Amino acid sequence: MCEVRYIKSENIFPVINEILDSGNGVRITVTGNSMYPFLREKIDSVEMFPESFNSIGVGDIVMIQRDNGEYVMHRVLNKKRNCFYILGDSQLWVEGPIIPEQLTAVVKTIWRKNKKIKCSNILLSVLSIIWLYLFPFRKVIFKVYRLLR
Repeated sequence: MCEVRYIKSENIFPVINEILDSGNGVRITVTGNSMYPFLREKIDSVEMFPESFNSIGVGDIVMIQRDNGEYVMHRVLNKKRNCFYILGDSQLWVEGPIIPEQLTAVVKTIWRKNKKIKCSNILLSVLSIIWLYLFPFRKVIFKVYRLLR
């Protein structure tokens, strides 16, 4: 069995960007909890591919580069003619406007315990859209969840 090594994103993203710029996809392990419960830290991994701004839509999971150079993977909440807004599945604030040049890649596949889940999967798509539109109620949902736990 091979050893898994974790590398800081600022060290690996130049390589990831080179792969994406060549038109290929890349698979990375999820770090952080901003996409919980749909993506779990150090358990799930995602395959992402380069895509144009015109091809993304509400509900897509995208990787963007912030103005400060950080990379973040969140879901598209709203798309306008020349920008879009993103939101982590476990977050209470919207980030944007994000300009097309900040779009790095789009997640096409989620890997959970060696099980491949296409982002185009109907059940996953419906659940993620429902969760996206429950955004105004997330604070209450999180509070109830913590009480029940």
